[in-house]
Amino acid sequence: MIRKPAVAGQFYPRTRAEIEKMLAGLVEPGVAKEKALGVIAPHAGWIYSGKGAGLVYSRVEITPTVIVLCPNHRGLGEDIAIMSEGSWHLPTGETALDEKLAGKIKRSCHLVKEDSLAHSQEHSLEVQVPFLQHFRPDFKLVPISLGRVSLTECRELGSALAAAIARASRRL
Repeated sequence: MIRKPAVAGQFYPRTRAEIEKMLAGLVEPGVAKEKALGVIAPHAGWIYSGKGAGLVYSRVEITPTVIVLCPNHRGLGEDIAIMSEGSWHLPTGETALDEKLAGKIKRSCHLVKEDSLAHSQEHSLEVQVPFLQHFRPDFKLVPISLGRVSLTECRELGSALAAAIARASRRL
């Protein structure tokens, strides 16, 4: 499955050149980077939240694979929806999905369902990808969209993510 841009030209610029120009004003080049287990980054349109996202991504080392959890604003698809095959194709280029890690996550948690519909129109994850591509063009993505999920289900998902990551890390 190739996930094409749903909100380019609305939540962030439409073309690579426009995106790169806007990113130049949102990120801070040359700042010290830290390793992070996770970050929380804003996900509104870049005119509202781009500077905050740029400050976050400027300061962290982007790992070879990035798991992004996002809210499901439209209510489409499964409550915990993962895409595990294919790529995301945005104006800034194509980002492959980490099929192996996504598969481990699905096997680790019965709540996680394969579902591209939940991601098809969702802006919250899409607006993060150009920042990640800017700092690490070759990163792989594991997109997970969250809809109506209880605290207990969030804890179960968190434990499954930790277990899948630990198993994947031991094999690197």
